[in-house]
Amino acid sequence: MSEVNKDNKEFEFIKEQVLPKRSKKFRKWFLPFLMTIVMAIIFGLVAALTFCIAEPRLYKLLHKDEPNPFVIPTPRPTETDNDDIDDQDPEDNPDNDGGEVIVDDDDDGQVPEGNIDNPNGQTGQSPNGQEGQDPTVEPNPTIIEKIDADIDDYITMYNDIKRLSDEVGMSILTISSIIDSKDWFGNPIEKRIYTTGVVVGNDGKNIMLLVSLDRVKDASSIKIEINETTFIDAILHDYESELNLAIVTINTADIPIKLLGNIAVARIGESYTLAVGSPLIAMGSPNGYPESIDMGIVTSKGSIISITDYELDLFNTNIAFNKESDGILINYKGEVVGLITRTLKKDLNKDLSTVLGISKVKSYIDRMVSQTPRIYCGVVAENLPQEAMADYNVTRGVYIYEVKKDSPAFNAGLMSGDIILNVGDRIVSNMNNFYSAISEQEPGTQVTFKVKRTSSTSDKEIEIDVVLEDKNQ
Repeated sequence: MSEVNKDNKEFEFIKEQVLPKRSKKFRKWFLPFLMTIVMAIIFGLVAALTFCIAEPRLYKLLHKDEPNPFVIPTPRPTETDNDDIDDQDPEDNPDNDGGEVIVDDDDDGQVPEGNIDNPNGQTGQSPNGQEGQDPTVEPNPTIIEKIDADIDDYITMYNDIKRLSDEVGMSILTISSIIDSKDWFGNPIEKRIYTTGVVVGNDGKNIMLLVSLDRVKDASSIKIEINETTFIDAILHDYESELNLAIVTINTADIPIKLLGNIAVARIGESYTLAVGSPLIAMGSPNGYPESIDMGIVTSKGSIISITDYELDLFNTNIAFNKESDGILINYKGEVVGLITRTLKKDLNKDLSTVLGISKVKSYIDRMVSQTPRIYCGVVAENLPQEAMADYNVTRGVYIYEVKKDSPAFNAGLMSGDIILNVGDRIVSNMNNFYSAISEQEPGTQVTFKVKRTSSTSDKEIEIDVVLEDKNQ
């Protein structure tokens, strides 16, 4: 050993390492893996075989007392058909090889319905329950008539709607109102408001138009636009502040003869038969612009809003609505069935296109046109539902939930919670009865109200004399 490596204690002359063979390592893990696969296959086969053999027997054992819910009917001839079959040649009956009629006696002689094989072509009943069908005859196919329609037909439909709207348009006139106001600095200014009115009356001397009250009430000047160059002065005739409706009139003598024939009185329809989905056309200024038009359907119906001494029907549409919307709703017969309202709304429909049903508003329109005094009682009431009738032990009546201050009802002593049963000799069963009963009276008439007072400790029926008055607007 050299002197260089003498002091190197880690010096090794030969260093070797024993490594296992690769083939032994591979067999070490492959053989157990292969055995696991084989055992899994054998176990699956044994389990499947056991399930196929044992499952039907186990099912019968566990369900042996349960009846079979599925009954397959066996077609048999009816009793009326047996006589016909007896008279036939046995060779004509394909289900009878021996020439005899085979009848199942398991049902105690009762032959069920369900005539399938009817050699005489008589009407029977098939297993599916359809009477009058011969199963040997193929049913008539349902013929669906194909309508060939193209874009011209689509245009024709809209042209028909346009013709209808043009006819109704003869009853709608543009109204402009000048309202005196002041600017931010107190200087007087004139504000012009445009809206539309619908012609509801013509007595030969004056033409009456129905319009929203807030558009004309404070106007210093009201003008009706007959055409682009002709404007006629109008006056405020009468109004209903609670309904936000007014009647303005123009003198027919101020209208040129050639233009007078272009103005027609609108046809008033009814709104009771409207249903959800009924198609409608909005005319006037439904989107806020005069002479605009829109189409839609009734989206909800049945809403009621109570006003003083009466109630009105509301319905909603999918027609676009904004704070300037005004106008009427017509059906496809050209009849007015509703009035767009911006004031008589409930919380649920305050952002929806809300319409007053014309049927209950018509009486107010007629009274405004004729300037008939409106009778005032001063109660806000509603119909009693059936469950409330049972609670209060009554069979009819309207429930008062508000009495207007200083009204005839208030001065007479009617109270919230009272149930009105009679007005004079008239029986009151709903708000329509109540409104009719007071409307036929004259202002200053004393009428005896029969009411049931529920606000005291003991329910009792009392009579209260009410002096009805003329309604002040």
